[in-house]
Amino acid sequence: MKNYFFIVWLCMTAVFALPARPQTSATNLVMVAHWDDATDIQGTVTLGRLNASGPDTVIVTKTLSDGRTSVSEPLSAGTMYNVTLLTAANTQLVKFPIATAMINPENLQRAEIDLIFRKADNSLKSAQIKVSMGF
Repeated sequence: MKNYFFIVWLCMTAVFALPARPQTSATNLVMVAHWDDATDIQGTVTLGRLNASGPDTVIVTKTLSDGRTSVSEPLSAGTMYNVTLLTAANTQLVKFPIATAMINPENLQRAEIDLIFRKADNSLKSAQIKVSMGF
């Protein structure tokens, strides 16, 4: 009988359990970009939502200051985004996709990418990604 009540309690807990509570409604997105000689990259970073047809829908464009920029934006679940980095001379250094398909974006508190580019040919030398989640 004791086991029966325990199993019923366990089932009720599973059925009526509260989902993970969102920690924030926006994600702090950060990009740091430098050349391989440690100088700051001057330019802009654009966050755009991918469309099935046509160009990306631009969500925000931010200017790099001292090789760094950040923005707090709410991200949508199951969505693809493009992040594009342009130099001050309008040269595209990198464009990469990010997706929220496997996570609850409301639990994503902060995402940072630190990029280093080779000054000789504008190629990507290294990238470090840091993500903070809250549940």
